[in-house]
Amino acid sequence: MSNPYLDETGQYRPLEMSDAALASPAFAAARRSWAATNAGDRDAWIAGWSPEGTIEDPVGPSMFDAEGIGHTGTTRLLEFWEKAVATPDHIEFRFDRGIAAGDELLCVGTMRTHMGSSIMEIDIAVDYRVDADGRLVSLRAFWEQDVAMASGLRPLTDDDRAAIAGAAGKGQ
Repeated sequence: MSNPYLDETGQYRPLEMSDAALASPAFAAARRSWAATNAGDRDAWIAGWSPEGTIEDPVGPSMFDAEGIGHTGTTRLLEFWEKAVATPDHIEFRFDRGIAAGDELLCVGTMRTHMGSSIMEIDIAVDYRVDADGRLVSLRAFWEQDVAMASGLRPLTDDDRAAIAGAAGKGQ
């Protein structure tokens, strides 16, 4: 089964996006972030960030950020990578819509986090903002930690495995 959230190059993209959104610098930055995440390439991921960038994932207090103030600056962004990005085996971005405005892109859909033979799927909206150089200055992810934890992990299906293999086989 092919993954409809992957384009012809194997890169994630929202299903519905205007031509303006596809051409936006925020979309380009988000794609670089998604590719680096799934390649496990911490250096490429951090290179996509402004040194003063802030990530709030999720927004507010969470297991990744007890104070709810976000991770600001290269050192804290790398701490977030170790806590949230490096831990899962694979993260899928299944955004149904991408809406660009100015230097921002809002993506709405689901995120699927694979850990071992299990998967967790959460509803999510992510706002990406870039600077004049096209580097991320802000990522604000809205998802409900309590809902995600209550939904728990479910076993991977054959379709899940095929989607992962499709992404890995196309350079993800």
